[in-house]
Amino acid sequence: MPPHSRGPGPPAVVPVPGISDVERFGEAAGRGDLLIELPHGATKAREFEAVRDRLRGPFPDDLEAFFFANTDVGSPEAARALARRLVDDPVSRCRSVVVLRSLVPRTFIDCNRMLDATVESLGEANLTAAVPGYVGDRGDREALTAMHRAYAETSERAYDLVCGAGGLALQLHTYAPRSVGITRVDADIVRALRDAYRPEVYATWPERPEVEVICEDTAGEPMAARPIVDAVLGAYRDAGFDARKNVTYRLHPGTWGHGHARRYPDRTLCVELNRASLADPFTPFAEMRISQAKVDRMVAPLAGALARTAFT
Repeated sequence: MPPHSRGPGPPAVVPVPGISDVERFGEAAGRGDLLIELPHGATKAREFEAVRDRLRGPFPDDLEAFFFANTDVGSPEAARALARRLVDDPVSRCRSVVVLRSLVPRTFIDCNRMLDATVESLGEANLTAAVPGYVGDRGDREALTAMHRAYAETSERAYDLVCGAGGLALQLHTYAPRSVGITRVDADIVRALRDAYRPEVYATWPERPEVEVICEDTAGEPMAARPIVDAVLGAYRDAGFDARKNVTYRLHPGTWGHGHARRYPDRTLCVELNRASLADPFTPFAEMRISQAKVDRMVAPLAGALARTAFT
């Protein structure tokens, strides 16, 4: 990783009310040695309701259940804990961290999807579409598309700010403990999801690792710096975690994560943390309590690996 430049660069990334949130850790004036992006960072009921209240609908009954089951719960807490560890670690040369979080729930539009990505291509990769099928009102679709574009502009500016100056961007996600085989999201999604989570059915779905590094695209091409990938996997395994790479997902061309990785080769990394390893307890259809002790345990190996390899 090239040394991080401190010279003039793009203007600082700023939040967009109701669309994105920006937090800074470490040097107040720093543009960021590390960007942590949370494109699915709307995780609280109030954030779901804030966007729902701006739309006309109609929407499926009990849609909040889908929101809680499908958003990256625990990712904001993990991002903050990771940022603090890195800027406070005397060994780390990471002096400034920017955390960018989407406030638009993927229940309405997915800020990590390209708007022109086809439902078919995403479904083949076990990914959901940008806009769910139950969003039928034309005005709602236009409003959500405008929100998506506003977030995408902020995200691109943040990557230019950090990666363009030689820093690293971490795309941080959390995923459910098992791969529930639902990719079609329509008006029947809540019933289908509750059926899939019935104990006798849920037990049949494949388990996911505690930690997954997504570092290849769908063609198997590397999308992240090998030394960083190896360091992260090694740190987690040394700490006793089940950590693997590219077993559940790969970076799909229909995602912004893939696009950012293409724009900045070897300067991005995508990591998934298992929600059951963060929540206390894991309750898929309700707002979860995130355990700070679990968060600290989960981010410690990642912080150590990045401190040793990403900011030299």
